[in-house]
Amino acid sequence: MKKVMLFAYDGTGLGHLMRLIKIAWGLSKECQVIVVSGHKAMPDIIPEGIQYYLLPNFSELREENCYTNEQTNRIRIKILEKLILDFMPDVFVTDYLPLGKRCELARIITGYNCLKYFVLRSDIGGDRLTHEDVFSTRNIAILKRYYHRILLASDPVVTSAEVYSWLPTEILDKIVYIGCVTYPVSAKQIIETRFAYLAGHTKKWMVCSAGGGRISQEFSRKCIELAKDKRFADWKIDIILGNYSQLQWPYGQTEIYSKKNVTIHRKLKDLYLLHASADCVICSGGYNSLVESMQGKDKNVFAYSVMDFAVEEEQVHNIRNFGKYYPITEITSLESMEDLIFSKMFCFQPKKNFRLNLNGIENAKRLIIQDLNHFYQPKNIAK
Repeated sequence: MKKVMLFAYDGTGLGHLMRLIKIAWGLSKECQVIVVSGHKAMPDIIPEGIQYYLLPNFSELREENCYTNEQTNRIRIKILEKLILDFMPDVFVTDYLPLGKRCELARIITGYNCLKYFVLRSDIGGDRLTHEDVFSTRNIAILKRYYHRILLASDPVVTSAEVYSWLPTEILDKIVYIGCVTYPVSAKQIIETRFAYLAGHTKKWMVCSAGGGRISQEFSRKCIELAKDKRFADWKIDIILGNYSQLQWPYGQTEIYSKKNVTIHRKLKDLYLLHASADCVICSGGYNSLVESMQGKDKNVFAYSVMDFAVEEEQVHNIRNFGKYYPITEITSLESMEDLIFSKMFCFQPKKNFRLNLNGIENAKRLIIQDLNHFYQPKNIAK
């Protein structure tokens, strides 16, 4: 079997890692795969049967061992380069930055001979990140020389080719739309999920999720407060705080707390099934939460950006761009959240001609397998 290694840096949220894990899951049907990251949450979210290697977390290694940034990076680079030599992948896949967050991939990308793929999300996060970070002059040169394809994890109607028209032709020739990356969920899975979480009842179901949870404390508190409203008495409500939530957990050693119609979870491995199966979803504006909610059962989705818009525009753009094609309502402030939800949640109005490509996993797998088996022939983004 061909071998594929996927690397995600250990950042604040789980978006990058989740996207690559989903692609790894698709590839695992035909290839031997390994996912490498310093995200402590990886064992909790990776599907069974998918091999992974948990790097020492950058922040913890630095803070607990009093290493400098340079010392910490060298330790991780040494491990990464040994992994490459031991696993000997035919394909290497990463995203966000082509040389890694701290250039930890530099020697792998420039010196190791294999097919290399860069995954580009639907929205990078504004002009500054686009031009100065992801597509800086240096990174354009690296992508041009060493990467075989750039996989754009979006649909052309959401992320227009015009967004990247300023890039050199050599880069545009490498960009291929694969569609939104999300686990496929069948009608049978939705029935089984609803039966499991609703205990067989036919009551309405709301799911509130805070993504990775590291910067979602106020949003989670608001969801817990909202769930107490008597108008939700005949709803089942599940609230998932997220793997990295720093919200105080006053419920003892248990990972789950239930009272009446409300259940609060510290974390949940099959969250994507809940996003697809619920009647209503309230979530942070992350790519994975939104795309998972856009499939399966028709529903109202309410999304709030937990990120500082002045610093990072990505979540707001996700909400507004996907909201053009699916009934996603932007929550602009936590103060207005309650009134907004009650004014809209009982009048579901699906968007017309909703045909976004949600087959990113299958398309990524097909392209990579095709490249492994045939001579590489990139297609221009504009075609």
